[in-house]
Amino acid sequence: MNQTDISAKQMMATITMFMVGSSLITGGSDSAKQDNWVCILAAAVLVIPLVWIHSEILNLYPGRAYFRNIIRAMGRPLGIAVCALLTLYILHLGGMVLRVFSEFIHVVNMTETPMIAIAVGIITVMIYLLSNRIYVLTRISKFMVPIMCVIIVMTLLLSYKNMDFNNLKPILQSEPSALMKGTVSAAAVMSGEIMMCAPMFGAMDRKKNVFSTMLNGALFGFLIIVVVSFRNRLVLGYISGISIFPSYEAVSVIQLGEFFTRIEVLIGILLLLVGFVKICVLMFSACEALSSTVGLNDYEPLVVPVGLLLLTIASLVHADSIEMSRWIKMFPLYSFPFQVLLPVLVLIVGKIRKRAAKPKKPKTETAKEEKTSASQNLQEG
Repeated sequence: MNQTDISAKQMMATITMFMVGSSLITGGSDSAKQDNWVCILAAAVLVIPLVWIHSEILNLYPGRAYFRNIIRAMGRPLGIAVCALLTLYILHLGGMVLRVFSEFIHVVNMTETPMIAIAVGIITVMIYLLSNRIYVLTRISKFMVPIMCVIIVMTLLLSYKNMDFNNLKPILQSEPSALMKGTVSAAAVMSGEIMMCAPMFGAMDRKKNVFSTMLNGALFGFLIIVVVSFRNRLVLGYISGISIFPSYEAVSVIQLGEFFTRIEVLIGILLLLVGFVKICVLMFSACEALSSTVGLNDYEPLVVPVGLLLLTIASLVHADSIEMSRWIKMFPLYSFPFQVLLPVLVLIVGKIRKRAAKPKKPKTETAKEEKTSASQNLQEG
């Protein structure tokens, strides 16, 4: 493996950080209320076929170049059009996520600082990091995942006395429509976005399996989200469903005597780190999609322009936190064609075209082989 290749463990850690990114801050949909954990588990099941679809697209042709495989599978004109649509979607999604994290910093810590200044600081660091290649981000993720797990376990233990297990009752008494709505929302925000991690596999060690690596990282991310969802519900109750940043609110109640307070600062740093990884992955995917669309061999020249585009979208996409929360509820309907329909279409067309392109042996060669095998059989007899 080359020094710049990404190992399977680094890739799994990056996918885990990406999966828990905005879900830790916003908490996702609360349609099912106390049964929200059921929706998250259902979304974890739905991620399995999506992971298989994206891994099959990556393995369609040598090189594991996700967007170039799309162009090759669909044919050049149609494939470029699909990549262009996905580029616009990823840019919009990246701008929304950047806005969420900039809003979070602005609301909880830096109320006097303009949100655009916070976003500029985040984008500047990301431009520098991605200019040094994606393997740097994956190494940071591998280092941060154990720290993230320790912080989450510590907050669970410290918030135990503030937990009320009656907040989970009545169990499985939500309306089927509410469970369905919560599952669709969780699947769109958590499962569907796994597509953004696919372009990174072009830099992973070729000996490693794509499907198992992507699936393990995604499922571990879901495990963390379920644990955090339980904690938020047990501590906050119904407030976790109406709070804009429930994880931060749940941890803010932790207090040990007079000397150990304000532990939400610690969780705030964690939320910033996972958000940083998520926006970086989205920015990398946008660069890869745009470079494939315009026919560039390398994404690096596009890092600065894409960063400026994300900054512009983040400043224009929502007027305030309330509008942002409303948009999150509409997100599943908007994202379904990009997360499900287009990948399925690409895989079906790619499989058909690849099977049709397999060379067939000429009849003369087939006849010669049959005569040769017949003569060998006579000699043996």
